[in-house]
Amino acid sequence: MTEWIIPCNLKYYNVEGAFKKLKTIDWKQSAKNIFVGDIVYIYVGKPVSSIKYKCRVNKTDLASIEIDDYEFVIHGENYENYGRHMELELVHEYADTELTLEKLVENGLKGNIQGPRRVDSLLHELIMEVEI
Repeated sequence: MTEWIIPCNLKYYNVEGAFKKLKTIDWKQSAKNIFVGDIVYIYVGKPVSSIKYKCRVNKTDLASIEIDDYEFVIHGENYENYGRHMELELVHEYADTELTLEKLVENGLKGNIQGPRRVDSLLHELIMEVEI
């Protein structure tokens, strides 16, 4: 099992609304090496600027979207014809202040979260401390 951080831009998708209504959502899968059983942390961009959601990957390499979440899509051009999707199941929701960008940087995060990236051991330890 691999842990990933992926970004969410609230200008394009209302992830908060989606997870309030749905337990699972389909997400564009830009990394080929994400597999069923992996954990994906969703980093929500400004104004939240923190990891908000921990999800389990239930399906990968979906050719089309299977879960209707269209009401939460704000600008769909990035998602409609993307090609590959994965199904994410919500496991845990974090408070806005628990895993902020500042805390992530203090624990080894380098650069901006603009695409999928693996969680290293320092970030894993921080996340586990927050969950306890």
